[in-house]
Amino acid sequence: MTKNTQHISVTEAKSTLESLAEIEKDTTISLRAPLWLNIIISCSYGMGIFSWASSRHDNLWILGVILSAIVFCIGVGVYLYRSRLLGVKPKVAPKSRSELVFGVLLAIGFGAVVVFSRELSKEDIWWASYAGAMITAVTLGYVMHRFPSGDYKTGINKHD
Repeated sequence: MTKNTQHISVTEAKSTLESLAEIEKDTTISLRAPLWLNIIISCSYGMGIFSWASSRHDNLWILGVILSAIVFCIGVGVYLYRSRLLGVKPKVAPKSRSELVFGVLLAIGFGAVVVFSRELSKEDIWWASYAGAMITAVTLGYVMHRFPSGDYKTGINKHD
């Protein structure tokens, strides 16, 4: 084994860290969905939650759930296809422990909002379906914009 006797100066280390931060920022920006697509995906998800919570007596709100699911799937498909055309392959499965934890926490949060908005709506609290839809739509839009890589550690960038 050989010893590395080469010393790195403080300015070289700072410039290397700055270039790595710039590469990370560019990667995050390239993974980000366009704003119009983010709005379509988020709003269709929120509309699906609203329709599900409003379908207390097996009425026509189920049609809203079906249409929202179709629009959501088309939006996600357009995002994946657009990314593939740009030469970026977005991850659909977590690759690290922090991504897995972030995804599980989001799934638990979204699941809790869905269950609570549905149950409260069944108890004739009329605003619960609106609140659940707004919470999920805004949260999904924020997460898709702020953390496109699915990792909360890389999504936190103060110069964004």
